Amino acid sequence: MAARAYTPRVNRSCPWCLEPLPGREPVLACPHCGRPLGEPGEQEARALRFARTAAAQSEVYGRLVAWGAAAAAALALLIPLAHLFAVVLVPLVLATHLVVVRLLLVRDAQRLLRPMRRLLNRWLLRFAFLWIGLPGYGAMSVPVAGVAVGAGTFALLTSIAHLSTRVALERERAGRPLAWWERALPVSLAVLTVAVLLLLAGLAVLFGWSVAAIVERLQGS
Repeated sequence: MAARAYTPRVNRSCPWCLEPLPGREPVLACPHCGRPLGEPGEQEARALRFARTAAAQSEVYGRLVAWGAAAAAALALLIPLAHLFAVVLVPLVLATHLVVVRLLLVRDAQRLLRPMRRLLNRWLLRFAFLWIGLPGYGAMSVPVAGVAVGAGTFALLTSIAHLSTRVALERERAGRPLAWWERALPVSLAVLTVAVLLLLAGLAVLFGWSVAAIVERLQGS
């Protein structure tokens, strides 16, 4: 039976490929994947797809927090022994954690998000890992106390990734447009990051100029 003409709601996406549908004019097929629209059961299949993805992510989240926090605690016992190598190990731990979260926890959910929401969610996670992960994992170089901080940092960052992606997934399932805070959070963190980098660069230049001035005075005396 031929598919009936289908008029999408505002901000509605294709129930098959999840790409946004253009305009408000009635359409018979998705311009992206070519699948017919308006077939019986397509919305139920879409809802089931979202529900299965959310349930699978929750299961992975529980296991990832349990095993990952234990691994972070064990690593925190060794980092104080690494001395100068800890400067390299901390960013490596942070990057590894982000990759694990992306591949094992939120990958399937992010595939269901529309491109802009997916982009914003990814950058929100990157900035969260940067601002929380660097000081958190850096504290693992402190003997004893670093064990609890390292495990807590892993659990906190993994929870942020899980909850932020679940919220985005739920809003996507309901067909809601991007909220102002979905845009504001990653943009604000991006501006803050750039500002801090510029401040650090300015301080480095000022420090270098001060050292050069002191050396010049010592040489001239």
